[in-house]
Amino acid sequence: MNEPAQPYVADYEMCIPLRTTDFDRFTELKPSAVLQLFQEAATRQAEEMGIGFGKMFDKGVLWAVIRTRYDVLEQPRLYDEILVRTWPHDPSKFSFLRDYTIKDSNGNLLVKGTSEWVLMSREDRSFVSLLSVYNDNPVYLEDRNYSKKPRKLRNFDHEGLEPCVICPPYSTVDLNGHVNNANYADLLLDAISPHEGHSVKSFQIDYRREVHEGEPLHIYTCKTEDGLEAKGLDAEGNVMFAAHIEV
Repeated sequence: MNEPAQPYVADYEMCIPLRTTDFDRFTELKPSAVLQLFQEAATRQAEEMGIGFGKMFDKGVLWAVIRTRYDVLEQPRLYDEILVRTWPHDPSKFSFLRDYTIKDSNGNLLVKGTSEWVLMSREDRSFVSLLSVYNDNPVYLEDRNYSKKPRKLRNFDHEGLEPCVICPPYSTVDLNGHVNNANYADLLLDAISPHEGHSVKSFQIDYRREVHEGEPLHIYTCKTEDGLEAKGLDAEGNVMFAAHIEV
């Protein structure tokens, strides 16, 4: 008889150098770079936990992030060696939150964030309970970057606004066959075309529906007191994603 799995602390940290491609023309860290760092840390830890892409693929399910929010406390510098840490929280039936920090080599906090993940059936994209495919026994940390999980972003009236229409290319698609979560941020910034001094203080993106290669996105933006709101619609008018950027 197999011995029951020993409890372990679900906490992961990786050290990685920032690259020139992680920054925009104004040497500001790209939102897509932050999302990629979060994703890389989460993916590596999932592999260690035995719930990585291959294991989930064999079970007929896939991971999908439905919401990510982060706040920049201090901008990192080009070529900084950074420490990216992530830890998941105790899952509910269909989702769980995962927190992140990015620190410099001296331990100074640069970025904090959180994301909400779900498991979906590879066949029909319906939600699948994590507990139905994962029975390990990790110890989840109580530390949280935010006292409450981010709220769903509200819709806004786009009547009279001119959209930027973008067709996601082949290079935006990931192993799951849809546009990768980090690449939404690049598409959004392409639509905005920020000017110098746009420094992002806070960023949230909600993923409502899967976006696929070559399917036109009509991206609308609306200025707010602290930044802007944005959303991407498909040809039928369905909201595919929503975002809020504080600058």
